[in-house]
Amino acid sequence: MTHLIQWIMIILIYSALISFGAFAAEEPVEGENFIWIDLGKENEGVLLTQSEQGDGITEPAEQNNVDCLENPWPYNGPGNNHMYFKIDDAFLFGGNREAWIVMEYFDSNKAEQIDCQYDSNGAGLVGGAFRGAGDGAFPVVKPEGTDEWRVHIWVIKDGRFENRANGSDFRFSSHGKGPIWINRVWVSTIEPPENFDPEGLFGTPHAVDPISKLATIWGQLKTDTE
Repeated sequence: MTHLIQWIMIILIYSALISFGAFAAEEPVEGENFIWIDLGKENEGVLLTQSEQGDGITEPAEQNNVDCLENPWPYNGPGNNHMYFKIDDAFLFGGNREAWIVMEYFDSNKAEQIDCQYDSNGAGLVGGAFRGAGDGAFPVVKPEGTDEWRVHIWVIKDGRFENRANGSDFRFSSHGKGPIWINRVWVSTIEPPENFDPEGLFGTPHAVDPISKLATIWGQLKTDTE
């Protein structure tokens, strides 16, 4: 009986902590704290668009049976160093923002590097409009040649996102050192899981709500006391 009382007290305390928000974490809500785009012959997305322009010309491609976009190299045209993206101003515009950009890329040794350059309040070209690895924001991604789709998370500490990056908010760049292939991109104002799962709800494949957790604890309690 003493063991049962102890477990009941644990459940009551746990329930109280949930009620007061001790275990509360902001849930991912599409269009409110994260947006996305799926690239290919026809792009699909929510509040995030990819822009064809000047030095950012892409081509539809397929890698490992995945429809995607490629910055080919060499390219017989005006340029293909970059892949540009625009964040809807209703989601992010101005200020000094913390954000996360999640990139799903094909890990090919044909590319030497992938950089992310974003419109910032920090150092960089054009008053910080193209801040990236060269300006100390973060290291470049160096593909390892696994020929698999991988995910990389860019942590933005000083995002401005006022469309100053040639009319866009950020771009991925090979800096002329090989082709790059991109499938899906997410922009978030909440921190994504470290082991981001592209097939889950914003990277979280098995989210468990507090009520389910309590039901699990109660089930364990009944088993222990039977």
